[in-house]
Amino acid sequence: MVVLLPLYIQKYIIKILCRYIDKNNKSINCVIDDYRGNESQIKRLMLTLALVSQDWFKTLSNNLTVSVDFNYTNLNHNNNNNNNNNNNNNNNNNNNNNNNNNNNNNNNNNKNDIDLKYSIIKKENLKTLKLHFDHQGSFFYIKDIKDKIPSYNKSGEKIIELDIVNKELEKLSKLKTTIPSTLSLLENQKQQQQQQQQTIIFKNLILRNISSSNETEITDILQSLYRCEATDGNIHLLELDLNPIFTFKSLNKIKKHVKKVLTLKINSCLDNELIIESFKQYKNSIAHLSIINYTSQQDKIQFPMLAGIIPFNNNNNNNNNNNNNNNNNNNNNNNNNNNNNEENKKYNEKINFLENIEFLEISSMEVSLKDLELILNYSKKVSQLVVSICYNNLIYYLSTKTERKKSKIKKCNCDSLIRNPSNSMEVNEEFNKNWDSLKEALKNNKTLKSLRLSGQCQASQILCEQSPKTFIERFSSLISSSTSMESFVTSINCPQLIERILEQNKTITDFSVSIVEVNGRPDMIQPYQSLIDKNKQHLNSLKLVKFVFNYETENFNPVILLDYKK
Repeated sequence: MVVLLPLYIQKYIIKILCRYIDKNNKSINCVIDDYRGNESQIKRLMLTLALVSQDWFKTLSNNLTVSVDFNYTNLNHNNNNNNNNNNNNNNNNNNNNNNNNNNNNNNNNNKNDIDLKYSIIKKENLKTLKLHFDHQGSFFYIKDIKDKIPSYNKSGEKIIELDIVNKELEKLSKLKTTIPSTLSLLENQKQQQQQQQQTIIFKNLILRNISSSNETEITDILQSLYRCEATDGNIHLLELDLNPIFTFKSLNKIKKHVKKVLTLKINSCLDNELIIESFKQYKNSIAHLSIINYTSQQDKIQFPMLAGIIPFNNNNNNNNNNNNNNNNNNNNNNNNNNNNNEENKKYNEKINFLENIEFLEISSMEVSLKDLELILNYSKKVSQLVVSICYNNLIYYLSTKTERKKSKIKKCNCDSLIRNPSNSMEVNEEFNKNWDSLKEALKNNKTLKSLRLSGQCQASQILCEQSPKTFIERFSSLISSSTSMESFVTSINCPQLIERILEQNKTITDFSVSIVEVNGRPDMIQPYQSLIDKNKQHLNSLKLVKFVFNYETENFNPVILLDYKK
């Protein structure tokens, strides 16, 4: 016996699914491994729901408020109409051509009307539009599609010209709210009063992949968009790149258009004031922080400053000394001193800019154990942490003197994990102290789901049978101390390490090993295959990837050696 739910319950369920679909369509999260795959799943879900019945189709259409890449219309028809109109203007002296063009226009208009009628996304309901931008080619695009037509590039991206984007933005910005006839008179009057102040439906524009690596690119693009409520201060941007050529002038231009920034990339930026000001402007929306390319220990970003432990100080001590000297020389500079005091107060604020970060990535920068401890203690929402470390130093410090001598383990010259005091005994004592503190921080952290420790320096390719036992025990003990972690990625070829983690911790079930090939080892896969066979009950996935240098492209290409999934 088939029991059908009442229609109003069916519609209620569809509305809940619409909120889920809208949330996913708004997503510009660059952390998602298969961003386009997730997008395709949402498209299939929409189509599946729409094809059930006419009632489901109407409910779906009336409650979806987010469009991705103008998926409420067929831009090909719009382009054809524009082209045909141009042909009409150029062929006014030819009646036959005009008749043909008029017929083409009518056919295109009719087809476009049909497409709009049966489009799941209705533009009159749109509140948010998400667009994708190719920052290398500097154009907006639609990712798809199997048809090979001239407007598609080699990557299968259908290029959307800027004037088309602006025409669609203009159309959306002119759509007005309507008052349903089913409302009570009182509700009707209230909405009519509100309508005078807020009549525009379309209010948010989400942009993915626009990069600020070029000083003028991002500001030029934002300023070239059609001016409307969505583009004047309501843009959501995937990434803001603070690089050496990014200035306060660039930031001030962006602030006029951009309401939220999801990712802040601090890329060799030495201007602490600019970093802090960017955080202050977008602190509540920044969920992804990427810190890269700090080769100098002296210039590297200070995590205690980002965590609000110490105040940001931009040579304030020097300024204060100068101010005191000026006061002694001239007592009439009170106004200047007041201004300086306000400036000092501004820079002496202690704000934890890490508290809302969910994904933190640090690469090409020497990170200490104290830095990692601080991140775990002050990043209250961090779920994914990607850090590049020196495995040479890690193996060295986690091994005994006997093991170092036996396996010829040498310390790296870098300052990764710990600064180098002159006394080697002090180094070991400080490392052990910091290691225990880091272990306690990892144990107390309840939000971290994924940890990736990639290799910063060229790690020694230690053979599996020669891996120091003390290193394996201490390193596996650290990782296993986490009570929330589910995924662990390493850049060292040591299956015994994963085996020990599996023995000590049953919550970590996904592993990945990524190594750079120095000398090929034919038996590299076998130890991991044996590991899988012994731990299938607890192991969800294990991937083994080696990176092989391609001399033609001068890049390392990944080669998947093993990809186990339960």
